[in-house]
Amino acid sequence: MAKIILLASIFLNILGWNNDLKAKQLSPEDEYRVNFEKRKDKLLRYFAMLNQKSFVVSLAKFSTNTDIEGAIEIFDSLITEPSGDMFFMYPSLMTYLYAEDKMPEWLKRKYRNVWKTYTPFRGDTENHWLMYYVSLYLASQRWSNQDGSEWYTGKSSEENFEEARGWIDKWIEITTTIGQGEFDSSHYMPFFLIPMFMLYEFSQDSLMKLKAQMMLDYLFSDFAVEHLSNCYCGAHSREYPPEAMNPRNSLASAFSALYFGSDPNFERNLSRYGIAVFPAVTSYILPYIIYKIATDRELPYEHRERKRVRNIIRYGSERNPAVYKYTYMTRDYCMGSLQGGILQPIHQHSWDITFADAREYNTVFSVHPYSSEIELGMFFPEEMKILPELVDRAHKFYRNPDKLISSSPYERIFQYKGTMIVLYGLDRMNDREKYKHVNIFIPRYLDHFEMDTSGWIIGSMGNAYFGMKIIGGRFEMKVDSISYRIRVYGDRICLIVEAGGESEFGNFGKFRDGLRSSKYSFDSRDFSVRYKGLRGFEMFFSYDGKRMLNGKIYPLDWGLFDGVYLRSGVGSKVLEIKYKERMRKIDFNNLKIIDETTK
Repeated sequence: MAKIILLASIFLNILGWNNDLKAKQLSPEDEYRVNFEKRKDKLLRYFAMLNQKSFVVSLAKFSTNTDIEGAIEIFDSLITEPSGDMFFMYPSLMTYLYAEDKMPEWLKRKYRNVWKTYTPFRGDTENHWLMYYVSLYLASQRWSNQDGSEWYTGKSSEENFEEARGWIDKWIEITTTIGQGEFDSSHYMPFFLIPMFMLYEFSQDSLMKLKAQMMLDYLFSDFAVEHLSNCYCGAHSREYPPEAMNPRNSLASAFSALYFGSDPNFERNLSRYGIAVFPAVTSYILPYIIYKIATDRELPYEHRERKRVRNIIRYGSERNPAVYKYTYMTRDYCMGSLQGGILQPIHQHSWDITFADAREYNTVFSVHPYSSEIELGMFFPEEMKILPELVDRAHKFYRNPDKLISSSPYERIFQYKGTMIVLYGLDRMNDREKYKHVNIFIPRYLDHFEMDTSGWIIGSMGNAYFGMKIIGGRFEMKVDSISYRIRVYGDRICLIVEAGGESEFGNFGKFRDGLRSSKYSFDSRDFSVRYKGLRGFEMFFSYDGKRMLNGKIYPLDWGLFDGVYLRSGVGSKVLEIKYKERMRKIDFNNLKIIDETTK
């Protein structure tokens, strides 16, 4: 009998069935971790086999013990003539701290000398400062007890360390009391996460290590609740045009692909995900509760957040006004928005619909292509009249009338669930301000697109549908290889936008019929609209800011996080992460992580 069992076991192992049976016996949490480790291994081995002059490649080679001489050669070449400021500091230091024991003495001495002779620019944004100070903190920790003659700052190791520690602690306090200024950026999110990964992995102070772990949980939760199908959905403080049009090709998607397992073509797309090599070499494990929040889209939900405007230095009575974000998430699509106005210069992405379908270019949005020395002067200290040219020189698109990202003081937005009203008061513009029109982006990769006789622009992608009605303006459309570009001209422009999906409305025909039977009234004199649409509720919105839902005032007044999964009050410094019967509490008052059940 024993021989029969042994032979059966051998046969099952040959077929690979035993492994499958063992996998089925794993708990869902353990299965997640096994799959995460597999993705991490594939990512590191892919980049370890490359020969590019990149800290990503050097670090991957060190981490997999692949071509150590090549890793040393790449690292040496990159530190010979340092450049890039904080974008040099963090990847070089993380590679060094991870692989120091594999480096020859001459290379260690050479890299130490970089911190004496190279003076990096501290930068002028929140992510710049975090990368800068975390790097300085860890470098000062590594080379402690050295005087100012050994540092580019002219300060001792202890002075550098204390300055950096103070800034990091202050950033954590601000973030957990009034929110981030560079919030929810699909491009810059990694440059907040990676410094926290560095502190978590390399800080010798157990409290700083704990703070870093807590901030990783905090930032990942913020991302998870607005994640759908490997996309960071909704509104963003800072985004670049390619990411606005194609959110799957953002830097944030590298993190969702690795930690949420949300890219079914992970191996095919590995070349996109190099930025994720830095977290992949650390020991941080994403809490399973955050993974579930990022991936469970069985039921639709509303989610509200409060962030802050970055520091205003001119033309404002308040340094950090509140930013109110609203997101409606379903399995088929996500619609998200800000309240409008100037909340972040240059890169603001005020609203969008993101489709869950796996195709590229899966988003719809509009923008007023505003550019002004007033907007830039609010946030940058340079002489105002030269700022538009300086910014345009750096970002190439700032004064482009066709641009697809921008803040605008003439934009107002009101969203409830999958319905949105957007108002553009372009008659308020002064003579020096350009571009009295609105740009709308609609992808060509749709299953259906039409200009309906009822006045609705209607389309579908996969199981998601959208409709848009343009009121108070005339428009023209151009078609390019990836999109329908609509330009709307007018003084007082109103967009009514609806999103829906198969799970909510059934087939596309029923959604289209619902749009045709919807009712609205538009008053151009006081610039207000009243709309009763697909879901039966009535919205009233006026340009002066009055919002009403079913006849009652709809206030913009909520906490840092206010939704079914995340809760945090303004000033509380406590984030409650909930999923079904689980709760994880991140308490920055007492520096504790508490896991509970809520049965």
